[in-house]
Amino acid sequence: MRGKVAFTFVLLVVIIAAIVIGVSYSFNNVQGFRELFFASTPETLGSVGPEAEETLAKRSEFTARVSMWIFVCITILQFIAVWIGYAVVSNIKAGKEEPEFKLKNLENAEVFFDIPLYFGLFGTVSAFLVMTFSPQSSRLIAYSSTLIGIIFSLILRVSFQYPLRRKLMREQYNAQKGADK
Repeated sequence: MRGKVAFTFVLLVVIIAAIVIGVSYSFNNVQGFRELFFASTPETLGSVGPEAEETLAKRSEFTARVSMWIFVCITILQFIAVWIGYAVVSNIKAGKEEPEFKLKNLENAEVFFDIPLYFGLFGTVSAFLVMTFSPQSSRLIAYSSTLIGIIFSLILRVSFQYPLRRKLMREQYNAQKGADK
């Protein structure tokens, strides 16, 4: 079981690297993706002097990059939360305890299945901080972090928690049924 968790950790690192590289590449090379993070476009700035225009462009570039990295960090936190939930379930599953004890451990591990929701909430709060300098990217951060949190929490519960709970309940029932005979 340790090998399986180690493999998923390596997979997690590869996914995180792919996210960082993909988002960085997209920000630098895909105009539509880049515009998601900018607070304003040249058309909305109005006419200002050349020096002010250059300062506004530098500030806009900086805030867009900050917004992009906040988005990336929150997305990475979501993937880490899924991996932690998987590791907890794997450890419970691999334990040598009785099914009843494993069920109690699974109940106790409930918080790990909610971590993606908490990170989604963290993303929403972070988006309010970003809103002061980039309303457009703050909406992107708020909506996407909440959505990713909900989806990942659901994946943890449906794919990992429910099947293990069902298996342990069946083992517990069979053990009780065998003891009654």
